[in-house]
Amino acid sequence: MYYKKGLNQTTIAEKLGISRPKVSRLISKAHKENIVKIEINSPTTDTSYLESELVEKYNLKDFNIINMTNAEPEEERKEKVGEYGVKFLDRISQGEEYLGISAGTTLHYFAKKAHSIKNSNFQIIPLVGALNDTGLSFNCNEITNILSSNLGGTNYLLNAPALVKDPQTAEVFKEESRIKKIYDLYDNLDIVVLGIGQADENHPLISGHLNEEELAEFRELSLCGSIGPIFYNISGDIVDLPFRERIIGIEQENILKTEFRVGLAVGKHKRKAILGALRSELINVLITDKSIAKWLVKQ
Repeated sequence: MYYKKGLNQTTIAEKLGISRPKVSRLISKAHKENIVKIEINSPTTDTSYLESELVEKYNLKDFNIINMTNAEPEEERKEKVGEYGVKFLDRISQGEEYLGISAGTTLHYFAKKAHSIKNSNFQIIPLVGALNDTGLSFNCNEITNILSSNLGGTNYLLNAPALVKDPQTAEVFKEESRIKKIYDLYDNLDIVVLGIGQADENHPLISGHLNEEELAEFRELSLCGSIGPIFYNISGDIVDLPFRERIIGIEQENILKTEFRVGLAVGKHKRKAILGALRSELINVLITDKSIAKWLVKQ
């Protein structure tokens, strides 16, 4: 299948009903026992072995690498990652799961690339409130609207800002019936598709929203990344923000108990954020480019 028919390791694993890492081990065993001998005449673009290595290294369900590097425009890589995200969803879903969606430009491409899958009766749920109030915001509600239109199913709206002025206001929001309904749906999630952000002062949840005291506390936390409203450090430790009680969005417990936690991300500037996300176990599937994959395997 691999050498004569040219099938990749993922396809072979599906056909044989075994894991992709096992396919990789069987191919390695064939090399050692001289069942196959390889003569390399030209560079290969197959990334299956690297994907399998990263699945084992980070204890993931899957790892998908787009055939692009840092040498190519970031927007084109985001678009391709979004396309791969749709293909992955098509492969693992029955078309009627509870699907959680975070915010960001890569998720926006994912939504635009989506198309009807099987029954296409998804329940599409935003994972964090509005991060921006004007312009093309890439907020969750905006993305779930596009996704439901292209993918099919019911999209819910989280009609609240991501960060409010104080914990008391947040509690009032959370008890409002329409928002409480969204929080209740977080217990039913089957799949979450997640953008990975840098945890710096330009983060949309931080910039312009914190007072000087809160900003000083934030700087001292030495964070590297975020998924939705959840922040973590390079070791993968999820950090409780001093203003966490002011945030309207999903809790880490809801994400961690979701079966498929799919991260979509590219960009050299996001390497540490992606590494922290893998170590935190907030994601157990990653779709990224070859440059990130090659860096991750060395960490």
